[in-house]
Amino acid sequence: MNLIKVKINPHSSFVTFPKGDTLFGHFAYHTFKENKSIFQNYVEEKPKIIFSDILPDGYVYKPILPLSAFGVDESEKKEFRKKSWIKIEDLQKGNLSTLYSSFTICSDKNCNDNFSNEDRKRCCVPFYKRDIKIRNALNRVSFTTGGEGFDPFSLEEITFIYQPVIYVMFDNTFTKEQIIDRVNRIGKVGFGKKGSIGKGHFRAEIDTKFREFGEVESDYYITLSPTLLHKSKDLIEKAYYNTFNRFGKYHSTSTPFKKPLLMADSGAVVKLKSQEQYIGGAIENGINGQSLVQGYSIVMPFKFEEKS
Repeated sequence: MNLIKVKINPHSSFVTFPKGDTLFGHFAYHTFKENKSIFQNYVEEKPKIIFSDILPDGYVYKPILPLSAFGVDESEKKEFRKKSWIKIEDLQKGNLSTLYSSFTICSDKNCNDNFSNEDRKRCCVPFYKRDIKIRNALNRVSFTTGGEGFDPFSLEEITFIYQPVIYVMFDNTFTKEQIIDRVNRIGKVGFGKKGSIGKGHFRAEIDTKFREFGEVESDYYITLSPTLLHKSKDLIEKAYYNTFNRFGKYHSTSTPFKKPLLMADSGAVVKLKSQEQYIGGAIENGINGQSLVQGYSIVMPFKFEEKS
């Protein structure tokens, strides 16, 4: 399968954080509108396209491993939990000590602990920030607010600051041009919640400088999106992961609920018996109609010497 990196240029804030399975769901919706047969037997077939979560350019999730793998003591775990990202080149080389917090992404390769605060302001920025906005609910029948003319509710919005990207793996069912066209349709309509009021809008473009991940001889891989690990149980020798609950809903139906799923969250680490480009599987989770979830994930190899 082919692998491309897509740069996302946000035109607004987001209410839903883009994860791989939801990106696939939006992509499949636009694909069904054009050709309903492409994903007709998707659960039984090999994946035609896989999306990663939205990630900071040049970084991936901190791998989900025991504290001892990072050389962290129990007394340091509170501070360690604040760290979320690692440079791809550091991870693939097995350098697990260079981690960045949820609020700091560094664009300077020479940045280090000796940099002054002024230097860090120039090169260290957050990947995204979260803000709470207060909005007023509106009755769509009467076009009035509830209560006594004031019906407030809070809305958490995500604003991306550092360059966000997604990785897309696909077979010859699609071309790069088709993928970018449909991803841009998602960005035009709006991704996730509150797209109708201008949230989740963006423009996408292919990063032409990207030449796939570095080649690493290793049995260890990191996942880039939520995964159904049990679908690849014959390939997995060992796994480290946090659980992730997915409570899906239909876009428009008389029965809006889907069956909840328990998945392995992004950043899971698996030791595989063979070299693979992806792991996981798809599964149906509809109640009164066809619905599927993409539990596949792109995997990236990295060097890791297991100590215990």
